[in-house]
Amino acid sequence: MRRGGTLLAGGLLVLQAGAGLPTTSSEAARRITEASLRPLPSVAPRQAPRPDMVWVPDRWAPVPGAPEGVHVPGHWERRLSEREVWVPPLTVIAPGGVQRAWPAGVREPAEARRGP
Repeated sequence: MRRGGTLLAGGLLVLQAGAGLPTTSSEAARRITEASLRPLPSVAPRQAPRPDMVWVPDRWAPVPGAPEGVHVPGHWERRLSEREVWVPPLTVIAPGGVQRAWPAGVREPAEARRGP
């Protein structure tokens, strides 16, 4: 009796699960087409940076030991005054692909300083 009940319950689950499946290949193709034409969800707008934040784009900067310079990825810096900005910790990349950590700190604005 227990085995028969299990088989009956399993059969009902299979029938219920199959109810949502397309019955023909044309129905399956129609559902795929509808899903592909459905509009994408919109992305929330990006928050505006604080007024004291300055974007510094990717650049090459000279550093001791790397005469050709290192690649400094784009990042946000926080302006403290006209002559000082706070720079976050950076990972700079030398031309050979060697990565080097550059510590955070207060420095001159990017357009005035030599180095990351």
